[in-house]
Amino acid sequence: MSTMLIEQMKKKILIMDGAMGTMLQQANLTPDDFGGEDYDGCNEILNLTAPDVIEKIHYEYYAAGADIVETNTFGATRMVLDEYGLGEKAYEINKAAALLARKAADEAATPSWPRFIAGSMGPTTKTLSVTGGSTFEEMSASYEEQALGLLDGNVDLLLLETSQDLLNVKAAFSGIQRAFQKRGREIPLMISATIEPMGTTLAGQTIEAFYISVEHMNPLAIGLNCATGPEFMQEHLRSLSTLSKSAISCYPNAGLPDEEGHYHETPDTLAQKLADFANEGWLNIVGGCCGTTPDHIRAIAGKMTGHKPRKRVESKIHMVSGIEPFIYDDPTLRPIMVGERTNVIGSRKFKRLISEGKIEEAAEIARAQVKNGAHVIDICLADPDREELTDMEQFIQEAVKKVKVPLVIDSTDDSVIEKALSFTQGKAIINSINLEDGEERFESVARLIHQYGAAVVVGTIDEEGMGVSAARK
Repeated sequence: MSTMLIEQMKKKILIMDGAMGTMLQQANLTPDDFGGEDYDGCNEILNLTAPDVIEKIHYEYYAAGADIVETNTFGATRMVLDEYGLGEKAYEINKAAALLARKAADEAATPSWPRFIAGSMGPTTKTLSVTGGSTFEEMSASYEEQALGLLDGNVDLLLLETSQDLLNVKAAFSGIQRAFQKRGREIPLMISATIEPMGTTLAGQTIEAFYISVEHMNPLAIGLNCATGPEFMQEHLRSLSTLSKSAISCYPNAGLPDEEGHYHETPDTLAQKLADFANEGWLNIVGGCCGTTPDHIRAIAGKMTGHKPRKRVESKIHMVSGIEPFIYDDPTLRPIMVGERTNVIGSRKFKRLISEGKIEEAAEIARAQVKNGAHVIDICLADPDREELTDMEQFIQEAVKKVKVPLVIDSTDDSVIEKALSFTQGKAIINSINLEDGEERFESVARLIHQYGAAVVVGTIDEEGMGVSAARK
């Protein structure tokens, strides 16, 4: 089915569905429909208690012209369902939701018009970088369970949407990869960021930094949804279109809500604004988010007729990121300045502050280096008299609050590198890797590069020593 999806994307701009919550509000449901007062408002339990309502909404979106509908699982991770006392039903809810969408898709599909379902995976109610309240490992496990349910319900792709914190996305990706391994198959992944009106995600990343940070995940599509209407997405889509090797998606709200939470973008006006994006050649997948209905999707589908999908770019630009992007192919940035004072081997002051437990003061050294022109910050905590893993965990959490530039994780300990990467939103740089101890450690670090997304400094050293001649290197 994923092959068929990719083939359809070559032919046209695919249409996604609109809001599930808006449609459920219009259904005038009672607490009994949710299984009781305690669960009122938990839309995901409706997959079990009112499946006919959910299936009908899916079918209405297909009838309106959608190629892809999302499962009713936006908040169906265990950690969100636990807030209703429903965490134990997480797998069951996700599988049931996928089967409902699958039934609607199969009924709507024809030989000439296949229909697809995307397993919706929302951001949870916690952000690892901003609010805390969970660990990377806990969040990853919660997403793994959700992915298993969606896979077993036979979704065509997984959709990490309304993504506001790249650490959440990395935790989700880690869990999804484990789910793929357990089931022995992979399906495409789509990632959609939410950029607030202030111009960044809730956790502070620009769309360029966000893309650089997820590029290693090789998403089928990356794009924008929620938070705003289409006007606020225009410049972000323009930037994304110049960078992304993946397809681009866009499914905005029906404008910005008023004080009472109502959306006022009509089907025709929303469709025209999205058609303007298609005219620019920016879109591969388009639909609606909060406030949109089948009428909006019908209008969007009509406007997309005749528009060709965006052609993917084969970018060879070298990029890393923190909160902000750093495209280091830019010749105006030469030489690239690396801040080396957050290194216990090279700085007595930094070493003393770490040993005295003055972590915030030590992190100020990183901020000062950026202020003085450093493009990236090297972090080394390999003091033989201290526990490097503990020091890295404590320091990295303060450092990411102080600086927006990419970080260089300077360690020879894989566990230290992994711990640092699990606290870093951006695409960091690992310093360094070589073949001095053979291929085993090289492969171990390579796994981290693929899992978390990182650039790497490679030393031309093997078991025989350092390469000196050009040929040896």
